[in-house]
Amino acid sequence: MDRVFQIFIASADADLKERQAVSNTLAKAGYMPAGMESFPITDRQQLDYIKRIIDRSDYYIMLVGRRYGSLSGDELTFTEDAFEYAQSKGIPILAFLSQKPDDITIGTVEPEAPLKAKLDAFKARLKTGRIVEFWSDENDLCMKVVMAVATAVNLKPGVGWIRGDQAINPKLLQELEKLRIENADLRQKLADLDSDKSSSHPIAGLADSVTVELLIYRTEEGAPDKISQLVLLGDLFAGLYDYLLKSPSEAYVRELVGYWYRQKLHTSDYCELSDNSAIVIRDKLEALGLIKPRSIMAGFSKSIAWSLTEEGRRFPESGRLPRIGHSGSAAT
Repeated sequence: MDRVFQIFIASADADLKERQAVSNTLAKAGYMPAGMESFPITDRQQLDYIKRIIDRSDYYIMLVGRRYGSLSGDELTFTEDAFEYAQSKGIPILAFLSQKPDDITIGTVEPEAPLKAKLDAFKARLKTGRIVEFWSDENDLCMKVVMAVATAVNLKPGVGWIRGDQAINPKLLQELEKLRIENADLRQKLADLDSDKSSSHPIAGLADSVTVELLIYRTEEGAPDKISQLVLLGDLFAGLYDYLLKSPSEAYVRELVGYWYRQKLHTSDYCELSDNSAIVIRDKLEALGLIKPRSIMAGFSKSIAWSLTEEGRRFPESGRLPRIGHSGSAAT
């Protein structure tokens, strides 16, 4: 699956023209450049926005010329603030220092001694714990940046961006096909049973164990944590029985199961049953003749609702989930 890596480009010198050349070179090499040339940092609000861009980047390039830049409220440049943030996030940092700062054609040498001292201290920080590259001119810099990024990709591949039509994991498709075949076999076996259905048929099937996948959202952004839990199919059905009398949507069933496990796991983070696990449970309960899925309209899109069959309504009413709504933790 092809991925495009995002490269954040920063420089201490706000008017360093080489930064634009680096951005253009990386774009031509197939990377996605992002940096301060598009939105120069002048206040805290913009710095917060920059941090969100850094969060989405795979690598951080730091270019240093011969100026330290303007100070922020804590006596650091906004660029150094952004550098510290990238470092705290564990994003690979590639540093490039000019061999001859006085030869840079744009700007002037840092005139203030205190700022020059800060610039020297920042350079020393960059050299600590990482290998830095020294560049002589614009072409030399662009070549060394592309080579360094390619090496970083090989040694520590980032998450990257992928096309939407390539986002489906082939392994997931294989697992779904395997589940489809298993469900088809189960339905065939049930169809081969005696047509005289007794209450023992679904109850026997409800003794099976099912591994469900829970999605726990610990932050507002980013992928959820995935936790697998082994549960009896009968426990799930018994716990959902009251709610199934009202033909809930599948999305609400996922929320109900997530709420149950949130109590069992003693977590306040939002939790829900994964879409794939909901499909597996729905197919098994339908194969046992306990529920009958049907299409419904939810807003402007179609959804699936779970309705009890006559066989399902005769199921003993015991061992149910705690009633959602008492604690205000789930919406109906």
